[in-house]
Amino acid sequence: MYQQLTANLMVDSIEETLSFYQEKLDFTLVASVPNEKGYLQFAIVEKDGLHLMFQERRNMMEEYPMLEASATKPGITLFIKVTDFDQLYQSLKSNVSLAADLHETFYGTKEFAILDNSGYVLTFAEN
Repeated sequence: MYQQLTANLMVDSIEETLSFYQEKLDFTLVASVPNEKGYLQFAIVEKDGLHLMFQERRNMMEEYPMLEASATKPGITLFIKVTDFDQLYQSLKSNVSLAADLHETFYGTKEFAILDNSGYVLTFAEN
């Protein structure tokens, strides 16, 4: 029945978020939707078959009023398994804010975590 699960993250600026994900993480823009004032209110990015959606805070609150907030405050983390772990760590460690430096977990994975431009925690892992 279920075919796909894609996170839709509330952000303050689609443009700034796209810049982060494209420049730092090499994601590709799949689609974007501007509003009547010209700024983007929604976008989808993709990398290696993984997709993320971003929705501008004001637009998301119009669609889902129960999510009203005076500021964007991330409430989830994203856990991403990768195959090029060491190379990714080396390319990111000096170019982003680390939320957790490289470490090995009690369950046997190597991990590190970064903060994106909106404060979401992205944990990268390799078995």
